Amino acid sequence: MKLWIISVGEPLPVDGENTRLRRMGNLASYASSNGVSVEWFSVSFDHYKKMQRCESDTDYCVNDNYVLHLVKSIPYKKNVSLARIRHHKNAGKSIYNKMNKIDKPDVIFASMEPLEVSKVAIKYAKENNIPCIVDVRDLWPEIYYDVIPHALHWLLNFYVKKCAKTLNYTMGNCDSIVGLSDGFLNYGLKYAHRDRTDNDAVFPISYPNIDYSIYKDKFEQNWEKFGLNSTDFIVVFLGNFGDQFKFDEIVSVADFFKNETNIKFVLCGNGKHESEIKNLVGDNVIIPGWIEKEQIFSLMANASLGIAPYIDSMNYRLNTPNKFGEYLSAGLPIAVSVSGEMENLLKKYDCGSYYRNAEELIKIVDLYFRDPKFTTQQSHNAKKLYEDMFNADKANEKLLNHIIKISQLKKES
Repeated sequence: MKLWIISVGEPLPVDGENTRLRRMGNLASYASSNGVSVEWFSVSFDHYKKMQRCESDTDYCVNDNYVLHLVKSIPYKKNVSLARIRHHKNAGKSIYNKMNKIDKPDVIFASMEPLEVSKVAIKYAKENNIPCIVDVRDLWPEIYYDVIPHALHWLLNFYVKKCAKTLNYTMGNCDSIVGLSDGFLNYGLKYAHRDRTDNDAVFPISYPNIDYSIYKDKFEQNWEKFGLNSTDFIVVFLGNFGDQFKFDEIVSVADFFKNETNIKFVLCGNGKHESEIKNLVGDNVIIPGWIEKEQIFSLMANASLGIAPYIDSMNYRLNTPNKFGEYLSAGLPIAVSVSGEMENLLKKYDCGSYYRNAEELIKIVDLYFRDPKFTTQQSHNAKKLYEDMFNADKANEKLLNHIIKISQLKKES
């Protein structure tokens, strides 16, 4: 079977040996290692590092069954900007042109977002009678209202209405809709104007099954220079300092525990609010910037609590984002700042808590710090949730089986 993946914005296997792959990257690796011919179409511009990977259209042979097609794309500096919209339009046009130069696939798996790219995937699929699956991972265009100031929503309305028409076309013409959760799947079905069928399914974002034990003893060499040691009680955040996270509660909680020398808060990533947060915190908060794989895994292996300080938006209330499965993979209980899908799973498996304010987060951190037996049991429960829902080996097998099923639709008709 030949599978085409159409997705931009994720880390790619050419981004370096320490790159952490995500949904499409893990799927591509799994499928290609199991005899599927994979071609992934993406762009030259690295969304996270804001730099070009290559200066012209370039094809990379990842392995004998796996080719990565990068089309030259225009850059942007800000995630929410007109330049990014131009980037998406340019990416869609360039990817469509590239698709028409290559032998046809048996099935297409496309990310719903950006809409300009998923639209051309559907266009190509219709023109060539190829079954196409659309993966709902962000609630575009409605999430725009969460990242644009309320006073400017009137300017946004026209663009959102235009995007909605594109989404109606994309979701209405695909053969299968998959989502990270029931809420995400239902979002796609709403724009498709149809009910759920046996060809639609839910597949949460999974995370690779890492053997963290081999990284536990590498903690000192990676983190001693930041003033950490293996006996510290570590609350960890992995992400970025962008607008999808809020740090007010973390700043307040860290200040509350400033005299508790064994409690450390490690906030990893970069972004526009990084300098601002650094100026607000004391010595018990470590902000190392962008970190690579060995640093991440050794930190996770020695941490006690993961924190997911998402803004309160529909996109996160209905979602189990990347960080959720990542924390669980290391057996970390999670403190999450939004109600909904994540809160419900943490309650069901008894491996974390929802907090509404700094006072509630203080109680959560204090409970885990004061009661090691409780923390150990919660860690065990977190690992159980990971194995049940977020283990990439199991999840990719299920997702690939679904893709194979959809690939047969046009043949059967």
